[in-house]
Amino acid sequence: MTDREAEEKLVQAKEALSRADFPAAITLLEELLVEPAAAFGHAEAWRDLGLCYLETQHPDMALEALTRAVRAAPEDATAHYLLGNACGTLGQLERAAACYRRALEIDPEHSKAEEFLMKAESLLESREHYRTGLSLLYSSEPSPQDLNRSVRELAQSVAIFDGSPARDNLLECARKLLALITDWPIPMEITPELEPWAAACERGYHCMRFKNWVGAQAAYQEALGYRVQDPFVHSALAFCFVELGETDEAVRAWLRTLELEPNFDFTHLGHIQRAE
Repeated sequence: MTDREAEEKLVQAKEALSRADFPAAITLLEELLVEPAAAFGHAEAWRDLGLCYLETQHPDMALEALTRAVRAAPEDATAHYLLGNACGTLGQLERAAACYRRALEIDPEHSKAEEFLMKAESLLESREHYRTGLSLLYSSEPSPQDLNRSVRELAQSVAIFDGSPARDNLLECARKLLALITDWPIPMEITPELEPWAAACERGYHCMRFKNWVGAQAAYQEALGYRVQDPFVHSALAFCFVELGETDEAVRAWLRTLELEPNFDFTHLGHIQRAE
């Protein structure tokens, strides 16, 4: 294939790409790049081929093509960005993040690389919380404090990445905690204005003891209507939400608990002890 023929084929491939006719573009680019002399000379063709493979759900082939693209043109920010997409699709998050960082080093204004770097870093952080939570949850004999930390890690994982598989482990972790949970009496002098709040908290506590999760949820939500800053009420609600299958609400309640009291101990079930 002459240089002129190769150039014409590349133009045709770009026209097909502009029409989103990815199969046609792939055929043209593969014909172009099969030439030995072209294999290392057409960085742009490798990049476009990688893009086409991504668009047609072939990330493994995209990975190979885009690796060749960045090898042929190491200063092509878009090629690094696309390679990051291929790596991310294949679950290679660390490598994907490295590709996005390289794209930004070359072109600090590459907004898509910046956007996807943030996503990759969030996924990595979520995954780390998830792995830590699992190791604590499934240790040979998890202690109450292991489970206490596990629920924190799993909730953080879901909060960072909504699709985290940690959702599937929150129920088990919560039930293990409930099996070990101890009472935490909160001595308080109940003034007349606090009476409705205290009564709602007591109803919620007794409902939880009898596994009446709907009743407990209603009681604790009523209590929050009187005092929204009570971490133990948010924590109790989280357990109710998990048992009722409302994982999103559970995560929000656990995270709210930690906002109010960063060192909150989830192995304790708080209840009001009226001071004499």
